[in-house]
Amino acid sequence: MPMLPTDEFITIHNLRFHYRRWMSAASGAQRHPLLLLHGLASALRIWDLVAPLLAEHGHEVVTLDQRGHGESAKPNDGYDFATIVRDDAAIVHELGLKRFGIVGHSWGASVALEYAATYPDEISALLLVDGASGQLSARSGWSREIAIERLAPPRFAGTSRAAFVERIKQGPLGRQWSEQLEDILLNIVELRPDNTVAPRLAFENHLQIIGSMWDQPTYELYSRVHCPITLIVAEPPVISEAQVDFFNQRRAGLEQIQHLCPDINIVHMRDTIHDIPLHRPRELAELIDRATSSIE
Repeated sequence: MPMLPTDEFITIHNLRFHYRRWMSAASGAQRHPLLLLHGLASALRIWDLVAPLLAEHGHEVVTLDQRGHGESAKPNDGYDFATIVRDDAAIVHELGLKRFGIVGHSWGASVALEYAATYPDEISALLLVDGASGQLSARSGWSREIAIERLAPPRFAGTSRAAFVERIKQGPLGRQWSEQLEDILLNIVELRPDNTVAPRLAFENHLQIIGSMWDQPTYELYSRVHCPITLIVAEPPVISEAQVDFFNQRRAGLEQIQHLCPDINIVHMRDTIHDIPLHRPRELAELIDRATSSIE
């Protein structure tokens, strides 16, 4: 019988936050607890395929809908990294997590990096899943305004539920489609009464986060992390011409990070997409467990 999480809400900084918690399924010695952070415009349920596997390995696992996302509060401000990290820290402190591993996907990797640099004594291991692999402000020829313009999200509000699902099914996830996967993806967006979908993260708040990504001193943060770091990089089977510049920038960023953190473990996951938690959940769970199992 699959392990079921508990779904709860907690009020922090006068805002209501949604979280999920999986308790360890293993008897005997327990592994380090884990905090899993979702990416930009995503939600905690992107971890639904990974978290139960980690619980089976003996981890207590907490996932959060961060400010502006999922079923958590959506104020009009507070989307800088310092405020996001204060939110997340207050939640895990209230939940009683001690000496835990922190895992972030995409933008969530940047949040996790900021958390580990801000509270270094709390974190036993830092795992970055296809994110925080470079510093946005170091991108040649870009400015803060250009970054916000080019990284602005598509305006898909009003798309029919059927069209939204079909578009995703046409991609790599379509080869492993299931009712659970469809349910996860439909939870990440808002399902409206007229059977259309819309992003849960407001467009203006999304732009605020892009601005904070530009402002983040990513490389400097790496130098402040005290715990072991694992950086998991998605390597798609084919790179289009439009993607070449991004991957060149990422390669330069990885070289810089390797120089700053010679002991970092960089794992290249072949033939996968950016959404590793959905595309390769079992392999990702094994990587996370191995990265935290030998830590005292």
